[in-house]
Amino acid sequence: MSAAEVLRLAAAAGHVVRLVGRRGTPVLDGVLVVRQTVQAALVTRAGSADAHTASAVVDLLHGASMVPVVLLGGRLRGFAAVQLLLATVLAGSEVAAAGRGRHRR
Repeated sequence: MSAAEVLRLAAAAGHVVRLVGRRGTPVLDGVLVVRQTVQAALVTRAGSADAHTASAVVDLLHGASMVPVVLLGGRLRGFAAVQLLLATVLAGSEVAAAGRGRHRR
């Protein structure tokens, strides 16, 4: 399991904590728990540079979807800003893993 997937599972755990504590955005947190966990499992299972690259693309798309929320404000601005930062870090981690040519078959 790469550092990106460990970080991804930690992010999922953070969303679980928010859900259990009944804080924040339950629907968004629930969706992100599932997405981050499934994404980590799929990339770990594949273990290829292509899987890491595809995962980075998913993270970049997620981050891009947060930009309008950050810019337009509202009650989700803080949540979106954290998601944008996390997506950027995760995408960078995935690119680094792909660049090392991680092949685990």
